[in-house]
Amino acid sequence: MVLEDVLEEHLDEASFRWLQWERALEAPDFNLTDTAAREEQLAAHLHGLVLGGTEAAASLLWPALDSGDASRITAAAYVLLSQGQAEVLLNFMQGASSEVRAAVRRAVEVSASPGLGSHVLPLLKRDDLSLQAHVLEAMTFRHEAPPELLTGYFLHDEPRARMAALRASDALPEDTVRRLLPGLLESEHPGIRAAAMEAGLTAGARGAWEACRQAVRACNAHTPQAMVLLALFGNDADTALLVDMLGTRDMRPHALWALGFSGRLVAMEACLALLEDPLVARLAGEAFSAMTGLPLEGLHALPPGEQPEGAPPSPEQQEDLDADLVPRPEDELPWPCIGAVRYWWKEARPRFHAERRYLNGQLLEGPVLLEALTHGPMRRRHVLAREFAIRSQGRHRIPTRAFTQRQWSALAQARGACEQLRLLPLERTLR
Repeated sequence: MVLEDVLEEHLDEASFRWLQWERALEAPDFNLTDTAAREEQLAAHLHGLVLGGTEAAASLLWPALDSGDASRITAAAYVLLSQGQAEVLLNFMQGASSEVRAAVRRAVEVSASPGLGSHVLPLLKRDDLSLQAHVLEAMTFRHEAPPELLTGYFLHDEPRARMAALRASDALPEDTVRRLLPGLLESEHPGIRAAAMEAGLTAGARGAWEACRQAVRACNAHTPQAMVLLALFGNDADTALLVDMLGTRDMRPHALWALGFSGRLVAMEACLALLEDPLVARLAGEAFSAMTGLPLEGLHALPPGEQPEGAPPSPEQQEDLDADLVPRPEDELPWPCIGAVRYWWKEARPRFHAERRYLNGQLLEGPVLLEALTHGPMRRRHVLAREFAIRSQGRHRIPTRAFTQRQWSALAQARGACEQLRLLPLERTLR
């Protein structure tokens, strides 16, 4: 009975720590080292459950799969995989709801259990489109999907499968670019179109770049993801287009997020101007900080608990009963101290040149990108990793949502390529 109580505590803690770890992956105030520390706490409780053996599996882990708690399901599934229960667990996945499948899939994605591919691959033959999508997402996350398999899913009936296949593909063959890419770039599904843009840019296809620009100009559901690509790979005129998008209130948060990756002087000054808008001041400050390298802390941020007049209520202060009370990553951003930031900018501005691109106050070159991927905020690393993947034509993918040991390993392998990377506007290299 004592052992069962201990195991129950391990599962409760593992569930909570898993949720905390997932939030750390999106946090603006965590870096890779901080996340690794949180991960160690999770790993200790997962290991305790693994040591519980068959007793823990029978009394706690299998029942946890029916708990309805996503993080509890994922933690239990991860331990079952570590105990060699892959085949039975994946068979269970076939009859589960979409929510349970997603939670189990997450465990499969990050599991270090050997031989998982041999158990997962046969599920792609099942006559279940949703299951196929979950399986393909897991395989692409693990980098275990061969190129010929991915190509077969570019026109799959399940959108998630298409997106997973496109995002995991290396540079597409010329024949695929010519036959399939135009139709994918015209998809009515925003996710498919965005994934097709990324796949096309990875292959150096000019049509993908034109589709990206058109999506931004259209100002519709396809625009937010295209904005980020335009910021990463565009020229001065493309950045100016994003600055113009700040005039559309619904698009303003998306434009600020994108502009923070553009690294251009015109974007810095546009973000500085919006520090006075309490609805987007924190996003504007984050973008400004990411480009200029000014940490929004100390004198350059409002004291904890203080916020400007007109600031929107935090999730826990919402009076709307239907409001989403889950904290968003941007809720953790600091409030800029406008006067102090403006004073700093008056002194710092001469260091920045209109025709250059900057990251953390430095001219954006390969080593600077590598530094940001290694030590930068978790929330921003996902986009920077996409830039590196596209510029390396899919050869280097940093798994920014994997366990940190895998991330460190991928960074070490990519170091040489990243240091030699030239970050020119992509249009110069397209065919």
